Amino acid sequence: MANETLLSQLINPQVMADMISAELGKQLRATQFYKVDTTLTGRAGNTITVPTWLYIGAATDLAENEQGEVTEMQTKDMEYTVKKAVKNISLTDESVLSGYGDPVGEATRQLRMSIQDKMDDDGIAALQGITTINGHVATIAAAPAYEDVIDALDMLIKDNEEQGVAVFLLVNHNTAKTIRKSPQFIDRNSMLADTVLTSGVVGAVGGCSVVISNKLTDTEAYILTPQCMTAFIKRDINVEQERQMLYKRTVIGADAHYVVAIEDYDKVVALRWANP
Repeated sequence: MANETLLSQLINPQVMADMISAELGKQLRATQFYKVDTTLTGRAGNTITVPTWLYIGAATDLAENEQGEVTEMQTKDMEYTVKKAVKNISLTDESVLSGYGDPVGEATRQLRMSIQDKMDDDGIAALQGITTINGHVATIAAAPAYEDVIDALDMLIKDNEEQGVAVFLLVNHNTAKTIRKSPQFIDRNSMLADTVLTSGVVGAVGGCSVVISNKLTDTEAYILTPQCMTAFIKRDINVEQERQMLYKRTVIGADAHYVVAIEDYDKVVALRWANP
């Protein structure tokens, strides 16, 4: 019996949790749109308050010798409620002990992907919540042309360009096909290899690295600067297992307590079609 392989040795929830937490942070940062904040971990309460700079609005015309209006910069405390995302899977004894490849490792990978996918969904929802009241919205006729990108870029705070901050254009697959036909589009084969590998871009237009996300609709796109959104982690990823003896299988569940928020609306521009 000393050489017996036990399921408890193969399925270690703590090890799986550590692996998922470590990889989740890396994957979210790899998109370059998120930063991960763990300062909420261990703190009481299920809501967080994020101070957000409000947009001062478009400039106005001023006639000669008239006094210009002074606009006060303001912040608004945005309150978010921490949510819980859960995914459960089941592994039979046969799949763990004699299954092809590494079933436990694959389970760990897919649980991480599932939680990451949910966080990405919440990030897209946050972007879709941008309005002219809380941020920058550029209304364009159709899929963004070179001129549209240039005009939208001008809505970002000027410090981004002056400091050489990377800028991304997030579009869906259909919009990307239109952009690729533009004579100003630079194919990824002509870009630096490191840029393509680290950010997953397919090319560039107007100084923006183009990234495809099919979670977007055909009538929206977003210009983003690095880490414009924050994933506030309330608790490290939790993994639990439950033995279902009658079925000779083990249920593994992973959950995350977090909230995704845009901290600075001056780092994002929403492009929306006027006639979808």
